[in-house]
Amino acid sequence: MKGRAEAIEQDRGALADLKEKYGLTLGGGNGESLYQRAVGLKLLRRVLSPPKTVIPCSAELKDLGMADPCLIVPSTLPLELLPIHKVLAVGGQVISINRSPFELPPFLMEAAWRAQGFWNGKPLPILVAIRGEYRYLVRQKSYFFGFENFRGSDLDHLSPKEPDERDLKLGRYHWGSDLTEELIVVVAEY
Repeated sequence: MKGRAEAIEQDRGALADLKEKYGLTLGGGNGESLYQRAVGLKLLRRVLSPPKTVIPCSAELKDLGMADPCLIVPSTLPLELLPIHKVLAVGGQVISINRSPFELPPFLMEAAWRAQGFWNGKPLPILVAIRGEYRYLVRQKSYFFGFENFRGSDLDHLSPKEPDERDLKLGRYHWGSDLTEELIVVVAEY
């Protein structure tokens, strides 16, 4: 756990520096409210554990350029509970936000957050379909999906299923990525 503790301390330092330079307020250019834009685009997602409203999106950030996938989280969320991420940013860096093609459809995101159970000591994923074929696994508590050339926007609007344990064991499914290695988390007041 030493690595995790060191990462949290690095994030605390980075967040303090960014907060001083840009501030946490999710504002945007030209006086427009980015929160209202997110509401208009229906990007807000209420998730549990702990209860919070997050904004999965793509964003343009000062000093970083385009960020996709990007997850905007409330500043009240303790750093220890932030999802694994590549880069940490703050609300004052956000210039614009848009819908991300990697974002899971809302009902699938909710299903991933409500999924329960374990398989081989790991949280049991949900099984989703692309082109009518249920072959793609989405990890619990996911916001984004990517597999080869497929993105969250390519997922069929069909109810997810619980994967068959035998097929899991035999590797008959494709594990989708939740894109944590590319995720930019923005800590913001909104």
